[in-house]
Amino acid sequence: MSDSCFDFHCHSLASDGALTPTELVQRAAEAGVQLLALTDHDTLAGLAEAEQAAQAVGIRLVPGIELSVGWGSRELHVLGLGFDRQHEAMLALVQTQQQARTVRAERIGARLDKAAGLANSYQRAVSLSGQEAPGRPWFAKMLLQAGKVRDEQHAFNRFLKQGQSCFVPTPWVSLEQAVVVIRRAGGVAVLAHPTRYNFTRRKLRACLTDFVAVGGGGLEVLTPGLNPQQQALLAECLHDFALHASGGSDFHTPKQTWLELGRLPPVPTDMPLVHSLIGA
Repeated sequence: MSDSCFDFHCHSLASDGALTPTELVQRAAEAGVQLLALTDHDTLAGLAEAEQAAQAVGIRLVPGIELSVGWGSRELHVLGLGFDRQHEAMLALVQTQQQARTVRAERIGARLDKAAGLANSYQRAVSLSGQEAPGRPWFAKMLLQAGKVRDEQHAFNRFLKQGQSCFVPTPWVSLEQAVVVIRRAGGVAVLAHPTRYNFTRRKLRACLTDFVAVGGGGLEVLTPGLNPQQQALLAECLHDFALHASGGSDFHTPKQTWLELGRLPPVPTDMPLVHSLIGA
């Protein structure tokens, strides 16, 4: 299998994506992806459907998840790849994360009722998403549907992003807790989209020092839109911390054409890939 035919970071309707797991897998296959990880936010809900769809179209599905974690005062995202999705520790962690998401969603809804002049904002987002713990993108969709914002980005800028009246911080599990559970479940932990945290070079290296110390094994370096300076920094970190490279589109919706499934940068021939850690 060609190393270029993979995508280890994407989302379905099971979290905040626009496509069902089946539709996402079919789209990935049409894009030439042969090895796919569905990494919905803090949930495994889409994996069974995605596995069935993957078998139907002849591609391999790697069990995946994107966990929100705390590192100091920062929120980071860690991908779990290749784990046993029935593992007791993983199921317990997902339950904890979903409980935290539900509490956050209820609080966001209560704040939006006041700030946006709505009633039953939480229930509206639940109905729209089909989830008990809808994330902020679903509240953005709800606000747009209610005619309170121009578009979904306006919803974030006016109400939902950090610093705005309806942003609610969440007590996520720690970086260490998440990595330990991923490893106990037989998977590999990958730090997702490291360039999106607005880290300085020194801060990124401090983060990776802690990540590796608790058992992190991969770094997401093959993603759309990186500039040459970012690519050089991530290549340096791969080497210095003996991490394996992962890559993914972070696909959410066909509307984001710059984040299309399987559209990853070429893989340098000397780059160690996370494939070897998950038996792919």
